[in-house]
Amino acid sequence: MSNKSNRRSFNLSAIALAATCLAGWVPGAGAQQPYPSRPLTLVVGFPPGGGVDMVARQLAPELEKRLGQRVIIENRPGAAATNAMIHVSRAAPDGYTLLMGNVGMLAAKPALYPKLPFDTAKDFLPVARVVVTPLVAVVPAAVPANTLEEFVKLTKVGDANFNFGSGGTGDVNHLAGELFKLQSGARMQHVPYKGSAPAHVDLAGGRIQLMIDGENIVQANLRDGRTRALAITGEKRSAALPDVPTVAQAGFPDLVVYGWQGVMVPAGTPQAVISRLSSAIGQVLADPGLAERLSKQGTSPAYLDTAAFKAYIDSEARRWADVIKSANITVE
Repeated sequence: MSNKSNRRSFNLSAIALAATCLAGWVPGAGAQQPYPSRPLTLVVGFPPGGGVDMVARQLAPELEKRLGQRVIIENRPGAAATNAMIHVSRAAPDGYTLLMGNVGMLAAKPALYPKLPFDTAKDFLPVARVVVTPLVAVVPAAVPANTLEEFVKLTKVGDANFNFGSGGTGDVNHLAGELFKLQSGARMQHVPYKGSAPAHVDLAGGRIQLMIDGENIVQANLRDGRTRALAITGEKRSAALPDVPTVAQAGFPDLVVYGWQGVMVPAGTPQAVISRLSSAIGQVLADPGLAERLSKQGTSPAYLDTAAFKAYIDSEARRWADVIKSANITVE
């Protein structure tokens, strides 16, 4: 073989080798390393067993199958998920540290806490929305109301002392209660708890008169007959609660509210990495088996890609900022 043929053969081999290396390489994810090439960490800003944690633990093993790497759940509770958000905002923007965010963290927190140690809109980038969860308005069995309108009338009788509870100031159940007050004129005061569980204990005991919370959380007391459901905040009735009307059917069409969760990454993460993650999440959420498991937890897959999720977060942030301002919600 001539020297010229040898050089041509060498050049073709070099080109083929380069193409092979680049095929799995993501800019910014490490010099000529396929992404992902090591385990990922999905940070949850709440203790194990809560709604966000449960969804994260359903998502992680399915993501592992599609990414070929472990996805480790890391719980960093504290300060209404602020601790987790600080940690992720300061992590390397390489696609290996992810945040499981929700409506309170990504849409309400900026309006509630103007002096956060991070900028929610600038220090994080959306990857994909994962689930949405309609809420259910429930009252103690002793409250003589079978509809939202009947409940509102009760709050306006004489010196009635009505309270609604939440898992904490700025939680979606708090925001939903304030929105209901604004739309209905119901006279009631907010009572924040350290989590939904103690609030529902007091609701069942009649010490508070209303909760608007996730279907999976309210079901136990409904089954036992200690509480009664008045309406669901989704756009359609729940298969698990077919006799409970939607808020639109109950006369409050603007009270459609969803709890939602999605995956975020630190600002600066390469777009190719974000696209890889978003695509994998979309594939995971299309699995009927996962949808069934999430449904049993009272939530539903609701994938939005990166651009659509960003637009959704922006819309939700505007909506809840208006509610927070109108209701004069402050954090003590």
